[in-house]
Amino acid sequence: MRDPPISFFDIRTSIPGPVPTSPNTWRVRLIMNYKKLRYQTCWVEISDIETVCKARGIPHSSLKPDGTPKFTLPAIIDHKPSGEVAISDSVSIIEYLEKEYPDPEPSRAVIPLGTMPLLLAYEHQIVVSITSHMWPLVILDMYSKKTPRDQDNLRRRTEAAFGKRPEDVSLVGEAREELWRKVESGFDVVARGIAYNRGQYLMGDNPCFVDFTLCGLLLMLRHLSPDEAWPRVCGWNGGLWKNYFNAFLSLMLIPNVQQSLPRQRL
Repeated sequence: MRDPPISFFDIRTSIPGPVPTSPNTWRVRLIMNYKKLRYQTCWVEISDIETVCKARGIPHSSLKPDGTPKFTLPAIIDHKPSGEVAISDSVSIIEYLEKEYPDPEPSRAVIPLGTMPLLLAYEHQIVVSITSHMWPLVILDMYSKKTPRDQDNLRRRTEAAFGKRPEDVSLVGEAREELWRKVESGFDVVARGIAYNRGQYLMGDNPCFVDFTLCGLLLMLRHLSPDEAWPRVCGWNGGLWKNYFNAFLSLMLIPNVQQSLPRQRL
């Protein structure tokens, strides 16, 4: 069998497997598995992202404040007969996959026709109400799951951005509990959206773009913070999020790893 037609670039961690923890790379992986696409994973340490992207012809995803290119993962290279197509930025990748590899069944569309502006608005709400609060809650978990080189990288970036060590950015005590309450309120809003549509997912019986975003976030919490964040989330909204997570289990396959992750229902 020839090599998989898509090279998928994900961020290496120190979790055996390796198991990724980036919600953005996870949502692309979940969608590729949902579409049953063949791909191979190329693991890259954060310290090497720019070098690897430049070497492989992967474009930058945005610009830094000083105007220089910023390279991030996920990224893909689609090895098409007509030539390679290299894309970075998770939203751009998902839009490309939806266009190039549409599901023959319209009800399984990741981006149903005409819904992208609404889906992006919903995603923005998730960022504002949930993701934006996570950094002081999971920074030490994130640090502990990185490779030694990327631990040094995170420490340098944190000190440059905040003038503090990761240990000092992490919240403790009542300040930490208050931030967790804000995160829980964000999940409450999303839970009401799912209940309103009376389906398993945000738009009914099949997952859409935002569902994969949410599952990527849950996977990050599950693998970064299995002892604090994950039990909290599983206890919110009457156990909704544990059941929601389990609905995606069959899509958590990592090629070249022997089984789906996690190995059993949670």
